[in-house]
Formats: sequence, structure tokens, C-alpha cells
Amino acid sequence: MITSCLVCGVGIAAYHPDAAKLVNGLADVNQGHAMSVFSFGGNLGFACGPITVTLVTNALGISGVGLFILVGGGVALLLAHYFPAMRRQSAQHWQQKRQRESDSPVPVKDDWRHFAILACVLFGRSIIFYGLNTFLVLYWMHILKQSNTSGSLALSVLFIVGATGTIIGGHLVDHIGAVKTIRFAFTIMPFLLLAFNLTKSVIVASALLLPIGMLIFIPYSAIVLLGQCYLPNQMGLASGVTLGLAISIGGIATPFLGQVADATSLITVFFILTAVALIPMGAAYFIIELTIK
Repeated sequence: MITSCLVCGVGIAAYHPDAAKLVNGLADVNQGHAMSVFSFGGNLGFACGPITVTLVTNALGISGVGLFILVGGGVALLLAHYFPAMRRQSAQHWQQKRQRESDSPVPVKDDWRHFAILACVLFGRSIIFYGLNTFLVLYWMHILKQSNTSGSLALSVLFIVGATGTIIGGHLVDHIGAVKTIRFAFTIMPFLLLAFNLTKSVIVASALLLPIGMLIFIPYSAIVLLGQCYLPNQMGLASGVTLGLAISIGGIATPFLGQVADATSLITVFFILTAVALIPMGAAYFIIELTIK
């Protein structure tokens, strides 16, 4: 089982950086929308995956998970059919871009300073995302005194609304820019998380989950695109950090939050997540807007 998880993890890690660069090369205009559609699929998988696996295992047992091989195989066949054409189109785009850069008297440089600041935004978002992913159901049960089923439903709502937020964020990037989209989301988020922590009403908490889910995912495409803008000569690395390392940071922080929950309470954990939200909020005002084209 552990080996299978490791193999899956390697496959995911290998896929995302090049896929993000491919999406960028395919999108001549409306880059934000294109990246949001790409991200929407993964975020929707986060939302629907646990529910689907639960239904399958309840009906067929743990061996029923093998049915998901058919899903992966079907996607692999689609990629095998469409990937060559997409790869040629993307390669043509980057070749033309390199030609324009070679004709320019000023060489394009990587902006590591602003990329590091953007990483602070990214890591803060990751900790909040995985904190909610891990502790929301427990919070729903032990603090709001609701059932396990109700808590699982709340988590699914968070992800489904978040997937919608990914699309909205893509449109915002195309209309107001990546930096303004990031600032918009992270300026509001700490106040919503604080309100969520202070309420003991299930109705109010449920209502707050909707904008919280939106704001977590709205800046997702903006962060990925801006990271590629800051490191135009290291675009694969930028995509790997914004898509991959962000997941690792959230996963690393979660056990420490669990220790805090054991030592104190879940309320303390959610106040910590509120405090963490101040990091991307502050860092968002030190990044600058660039264009990748």
C-alpha cells in the first residue's frame, strides 16, 4: 500500500509542472481562465474523490478501489491521443517567445526576490487549506456538536464551492490582474476565519464556509501564473513549487496542528489558522504585477 502511494505521488509530481507550462503555452489569451480550467479539474477531484471512494468501498469493499484504474486508464488514453498535438502547439509558442527575447536588447531575468515573497503567500494558503481539510469535520462534530455525516457534508461543500472559486479567480486574473486577485482574496480571508472561529451557530458557520471556500481557491491560478512570470527561465521549477511544494508544506504543518489540538483544543487550531492567514495577507502587498507574454 505504501509503495502504491509513493508511485502515485511520483506520478502526480511529474505531471503537474510540465502540465502547467503546457497550459500556459496553449493559452494565447485569457491565461487566467485557461489555468483556472486546468486547476478546476484537480480541485473538483479533491471534492468528489473522497465521496466517490466511500461509495465504492461501502458497496464493494476495499478491493473496489481497483475500479479507479479504469478511470486512470481512460484519462491516459485521452492524453495519448491529444497530447502530441498540444505539445507541438505549446512548443511553437515557446519557440516564438524565445525568438522575441533573443531579438530584445534586454535579457529576461528571473525575479527570485518576488518569487520568494509569493512563496510566503503560497505556503500560508497551503497551511490554511490543509488545516481546514484535516480539522473541519472534527470541528463540526466536537465544537458545533453535529454528526460525522454533517461534518463530511460541510467539507464537501467547502471543496465544491472552492472548485467554483477557481473558475472565478481565473476570470478575475484576466480582468484585474494576478496581484489584485491575490490581494482581494487574502485581505478578506482572515476576517472570515475569525468570524468562523467566534460563532457557535451551525447556520452562521455553514454560511461562512461558502466565501471561505471561494477565497481559498480564487487566487490559485493567479499564484501559479505569477510564479511563472517571476521565473520565466525556470518555468518548470516555478510550476513545481506553486503546484507541488505547496501541497507538501501544508501536509508538513498539519501534524503540528494536530499536536496543538491534542494539547489544547480545536478552537486554538482554528485561531492559529486565522493568524497564519495574516502572512499571505501581508505578503500579498509586496508582490508586483508582471506579464508572461
